[in-house]
Amino acid sequence: MLTEEQIAHFYREGYILVRGLVEPEAIASVMAHAQSRTREGDKWQATIFDHDNPTKDAEIHQLLWNPRVIAAAGDLLGTPPRVYFGMLAVVPAGGGQGLPWHQDNQYTQLLGGALNIFIALSAITPDMATLWIGPRTHRMGTQLSEANTTTAPGHRESLYEPEEPIQLPALQPGDACIFDRNTLHRSLKNTTDQHRFAYAAQFQAQHARLAETGEIDPKRMLASELVALHAQD
Repeated sequence: MLTEEQIAHFYREGYILVRGLVEPEAIASVMAHAQSRTREGDKWQATIFDHDNPTKDAEIHQLLWNPRVIAAAGDLLGTPPRVYFGMLAVVPAGGGQGLPWHQDNQYTQLLGGALNIFIALSAITPDMATLWIGPRTHRMGTQLSEANTTTAPGHRESLYEPEEPIQLPALQPGDACIFDRNTLHRSLKNTTDQHRFAYAAQFQAQHARLAETGEIDPKRMLASELVALHAQD
């Protein structure tokens, strides 16, 4: 699925940009349902995958068992991936306050390999709350953070900010930015008159464990198990 050059870039820089990772038909299928879920207002909106009910909202979360997405995760993790998290993220036109610089491991720390695949469901220009990335920040391990109480209450905010951040270029539907769970990233406000649609598919290595308990979370099923589950429907 991915080339050796792409894999090397991911390990060296902490992220890669993969154009056209997801086929147009799959993107169109998700968008047909995502657009109907968008509510009025200027608040950031999310629909989160339910591990206790993995067939719920299947039309929204279908990218978690998309073969191309799973293959990319497996190439980078070096093992069959487990599904850690999934979320449809909609930032309405003129809305959102963005998320401060943070690492996904500042929420729940996983050891053994984990990543986030940010997939554009719509065209996303740099002024549409796209991602900013801190290259090579994954090499520093999990940094200290605090709870954000202003722009994004309930979210983590890193006490360290990257020295040479980059903003992603314009994305087309199906493009994806894949980054390590320790890579610092953020988003800003959507200042356009168009909604921003994206999906965050997070995977962990088959053997990855929770740092706090030293155990594999039993709710995190292998992506192949999720594929088999939905093949029965």
